[in-house]
Amino acid sequence: MEPTPDQNTPTNLGPTTSDYLFLLLIAVIIVLVTWLGIVNYKEAVKTETSKANGEAWVEWLTQEGTQRFEADYKNEACKGGVKPAADAKADQPVPGTWGACLAHAMAHTDLKNQINPFFNEAPKFLAKCDPADRTVMGGFVLEDLMPTPPGSATPFVASQLVETDPIDYKMQLRMSVCDKGGYAIKIAEFEF
Repeated sequence: MEPTPDQNTPTNLGPTTSDYLFLLLIAVIIVLVTWLGIVNYKEAVKTETSKANGEAWVEWLTQEGTQRFEADYKNEACKGGVKPAADAKADQPVPGTWGACLAHAMAHTDLKNQINPFFNEAPKFLAKCDPADRTVMGGFVLEDLMPTPPGSATPFVASQLVETDPIDYKMQLRMSVCDKGGYAIKIAEFEF
């Protein structure tokens, strides 16, 4: 039996137009995934830098907390056991309060050189991390943990440490940092 003309036509064994379009689509997807990976890596580095800033604060506060109740402690702004003065000037932080200790740390320690990597400015202390507020990224939340009576369902009640709070007692603090999404990342709980 003789082959019909349809059976004798040569078949195209090379790539077709749809094959080229498919390869182009794959190349575009690879470029986009690579670009997305680079962007996510840069954002992750910003979050890790913010965490490192918070860890530096915890280290400094913990170190100061071990010494601030000693008689020969030099830093009057953060000294423990000193009641805040009632006759302080309105434009300056009152010694014996968190505001005075914070001002000292921001002016006379290595912490003054910290930069919030999300905004390229000094990090801020905030009341809380809020996912609805995009300005909290890289900010710190410092909470004073007050113990509750024995047998309570929660061992501590957390409240924001504000500039007018006295620091004349041994404090249990919790430091958190806000990530890119505005959610809190707990750094540590420590004594000050």
